[in-house]
Amino acid sequence: MKYTSGLLSIALLLGSLVSCTKVIDIDTNASDSQIVVQGSLPSDGDKTFVKLMKSVNFDESNNYPAVRNAVVTIVDDAGNSDILTEVAPGFYEADSIIGISGRTYNLSIQVDSKTITSTSTIPDKVTLDSIIVTEVTEGNIRGGAASGKTYEVLVRYTDPANTNNYYRFIESVNGIETGDIYVFDDRLTNGLAVESPLLKFNRQLKSNDVLTIEMQCIDKNVYNYFKSFGNLSGGPQNSSTPANPYTNLIGTKLGYFSAHTADRKNHVIH
Repeated sequence: MKYTSGLLSIALLLGSLVSCTKVIDIDTNASDSQIVVQGSLPSDGDKTFVKLMKSVNFDESNNYPAVRNAVVTIVDDAGNSDILTEVAPGFYEADSIIGISGRTYNLSIQVDSKTITSTSTIPDKVTLDSIIVTEVTEGNIRGGAASGKTYEVLVRYTDPANTNNYYRFIESVNGIETGDIYVFDDRLTNGLAVESPLLKFNRQLKSNDVLTIEMQCIDKNVYNYFKSFGNLSGGPQNSSTPANPYTNLIGTKLGYFSAHTADRKNHVIH
């Protein structure tokens, strides 16, 4: 089967709900601390969690205090609900809520007198067919020159026809996320077999490293969140970044809630 390159957007932070899309101007000087939300609700057996932190000023160290003793609830459109348990400071896990494609999930966070809400829908799952990991040398990597020996990663999947699909790819090495997060849409690849590079110009790997690529099918609002941050580094936890992010949260300026599918492929470096 012939594969066609997809539209790639390297991304790290947030999108917006259609009903509440807005651009937030963040003062990089001293400002009131904001609650930063990282919420993940997968449909493939992984734990649902919500991580809560407080932002810091731009000139302060990246030490983000945990938000303790919040009441975190998720309710789906079938009437199922779950109150998450704080299993570590600022880290809340669900006990019973199940991610199912097609369902919409409503997040509610209560911290003292403050309420934060969000909504996210799990799309139909698209399978990650394979990943191709190739050792390359300087000047041979697609999109530009690499500095010395590095690796190129391609992802292959087949995009469903007649639907709008949005994808997020997360890269890990030996079980640790690298912070390199990529998002795609299917405006140019609807209904096609896709082969797309996860562009990184200094992907240094050693023998016996285990490279893991996770493919998530996400809704448009989550896609817009991550895409809006382009190639900024640091991920959603980098709450001191001076930017004008989108958010799919109501009640705070920083963070996201993503209900999604998840599919993974591993590759051992030889």
